[in-house]
Amino acid sequence: MTPASVDSPTVTLEVPSEVPAGAPVPLTLRVTNPTDRLLTLYLRGRPVAFDVVVAQTDGTVVWRRLAGAVITMVLQVRTLAPGETLELKDTWKQTTKTGTRVRPGEYLVTGELLTDGPRPLVTPSVPLRILSAARR
Repeated sequence: MTPASVDSPTVTLEVPSEVPAGAPVPLTLRVTNPTDRLLTLYLRGRPVAFDVVVAQTDGTVVWRRLAGAVITMVLQVRTLAPGETLELKDTWKQTTKTGTRVRPGEYLVTGELLTDGPRPLVTPSVPLRILSAARR
């Protein structure tokens, strides 16, 4: 995880706490400028490249948003005003990296924002429960 400094953005991931089995899972990565001055971000890709990793509670990765994706070698410069937030959205279809449906259960979801630095900005992991059909 990239350590945050006073001049670093706050990066968070919003995921529902639980969803029915088979339902699309909305994913929202938010990048917020918590400072009182302009914050310049150097972001990779067009559109902005961000990854979302879904793992079992033992750490086994079941899906990555960018697995197999080609990211263009474009560097975008974004300036966030004080308090401004950039939102990046996608949906997970509850499939594994091989395309099979995941089982109901507990998962951890983490977001990664790709920057020009050696490591992405990483969100704290968020718990997600996929309910079985009987628990809907």
